[in-house]
Amino acid sequence: MTPPQKPGRSRQDYATPPAFVRAVEQMLGIEHFDVDLAASRENTVAPCYFTEADDALARDWIKDSLPASVPRFGWLNPPYSRIKPWVEKCDEEAERGLRIAALLPAAVGASWCARHVHGKAFVLFLRPRLVFVGETAPYPKDLMLCLYDGPRVGHATWDWKGGTR
Repeated sequence: MTPPQKPGRSRQDYATPPAFVRAVEQMLGIEHFDVDLAASRENTVAPCYFTEADDALARDWIKDSLPASVPRFGWLNPPYSRIKPWVEKCDEEAERGLRIAALLPAAVGASWCARHVHGKAFVLFLRPRLVFVGETAPYPKDLMLCLYDGPRVGHATWDWKGGTR
């Protein structure tokens, strides 16, 4: 029997573990992310960030967040209760030149994944599972890091603690 699901009723503001963010930055060869696309003052991973009140989905992620001289690499750990509009926005903004690392559930059978991740991003399936800030147990579902950063597409598995694929 499948466990009961709670779409939209579970907590949506889990902070990404700093060790994971550092591992991603190291893997990407960047000092830090330039903008956190779905954050709060308490959980942002970048000096510039959009909060829920900023309505990031209605904003121009490039123009509204960064000076033109800044290399643009955005971080996204969106609310998992409604992923489709976030990956649609990633797809649009990546076409305009913003490089994005998006931490998402590995829902490879979902329509949003087929339309806005497959063939659009390089996907790293993550192991081990992440323990979000303030939690004691790993997130119960597999996660993937979707890299919208140019022509590279495909997928691999990434041991983010060991750095191996």
